Amino acid sequence: MLSLRLSLSLLMLAGVILTVSFASILSGRDAEHEINELFDADMVQTAKLLELFYVNELTLDKIKLLSETPIRFHIPESNIDTLSEQMTAQTLSYERKLSFQLFSATGKLLAYSDNTDANELAQFTEGYVKQFINGHQWHVFRLYSEAKKVWIVTAQRNDVRQELVDEINANSWRSALIITPIMLLLLLMVTYYLFQPLSQLERHLTSRTAQDLSPIDIKLPKELISIQQALNSYLGRIASMMQRERRFSADAAHELKTPLAIIKLHSDGLTDLLTGADESIQQQALSYTQAVQKGIHRMGHTVEQLLLLSRVDAIDALNKTECSLQQLVDNVINQLVHIVADYEWQIDIPKGLTIHADRFYIEVVLKNIIENACKYSPRDSLITIRAEADELQCVICVIDQGNGMTSEQIKLAKNRFYRVDENVSQGAGLGLSICQNIMTLHQGDISFSQIKPTGLSVCLVLPYSA
Repeated sequence: MLSLRLSLSLLMLAGVILTVSFASILSGRDAEHEINELFDADMVQTAKLLELFYVNELTLDKIKLLSETPIRFHIPESNIDTLSEQMTAQTLSYERKLSFQLFSATGKLLAYSDNTDANELAQFTEGYVKQFINGHQWHVFRLYSEAKKVWIVTAQRNDVRQELVDEINANSWRSALIITPIMLLLLLMVTYYLFQPLSQLERHLTSRTAQDLSPIDIKLPKELISIQQALNSYLGRIASMMQRERRFSADAAHELKTPLAIIKLHSDGLTDLLTGADESIQQQALSYTQAVQKGIHRMGHTVEQLLLLSRVDAIDALNKTECSLQQLVDNVINQLVHIVADYEWQIDIPKGLTIHADRFYIEVVLKNIIENACKYSPRDSLITIRAEADELQCVICVIDQGNGMTSEQIKLAKNRFYRVDENVSQGAGLGLSICQNIMTLHQGDISFSQIKPTGLSVCLVLPYSA
């Protein structure tokens, strides 16, 4: 879909082109009409001048003599169009396109110009007429002199008029072609200026963080005030909904902690009580007590995840410091010492590599990613932690040799409450969602890629400019 700015510019340009074209066509038609009127009047005037200065001097004897031997006026060829080209010129090229003839009342030719044949204009009806002579259209005017009984005929080739009309039309369209790109440039500049408030609104929204749901407070034209108000109302509803969601998650987690602690206390008491019972009773109750302990552990983990999620969602600003990546990885592995011992490890981190991040939350992300690598990898398999850095960013990858993930699972992995394998996973499906939120706060990202033949690579991308 075309942008509004381009669409508006094209519509306005189309309007200008249509207007200029229509005006050019109308001006061309008007010019042609006026030119015909002008040249027709010129032909009438020429005929009357011939009557005044030549015909009135004719006597009956002279008319009789001219009837026998008409006077021929020779009009030479010329390549000079205007006197300004040569001030001494005696002939012009247009003279060949003008003609006159004089006839007696009986139709005898008395005088004529040699650029038309002697009798080509010999029709005796007063007024204007058009006729073709030697392949050219001529405008002909005939005047009858009552005083001397003589027909006066003046003629003009049509291309005299048409050349002038064509020149006027050409100049008109040439002006339109010159004006059009200038108008396009002006329209683009005008629309650019008019759309500046929209660009300002776009920049304002783009610069906001995902957690910033405060009302938009910028000066906009009155046409955009309603949009600003609608956006503020929408942001307000989103903020209210998210606040309720966070409060519910936090309240639910806190409310669950006490019953879980009581259940765990009674479970431990039951276990202690069964210790003194018969061995057969202990064996019968063992599966039940283990199931209870497992459920308690899972519920406790879910509560911790909900509390952490609520805490991450409520973050306004991170406490970023320069952190040694090797030290962060060592701290996480020490926290997971109870599970990392079952795997082989290859840690490849450049010496002295540091990142600018919130130490606590980055450790949360690394712990989750490394714990997942252990959870979904076979025992004694190799897990690799590798880091690379350039001037722009640091990339930390955790690579395992587990079953990996399908493309569909990778698309859904960062959704809340999504678990890759319902049977294997003991979590609530919140870990990667929490990690993604933390990475977003660092203006970074998490990416997943399959490893052939088996395995998964999970990479954390942290920009240095964040």
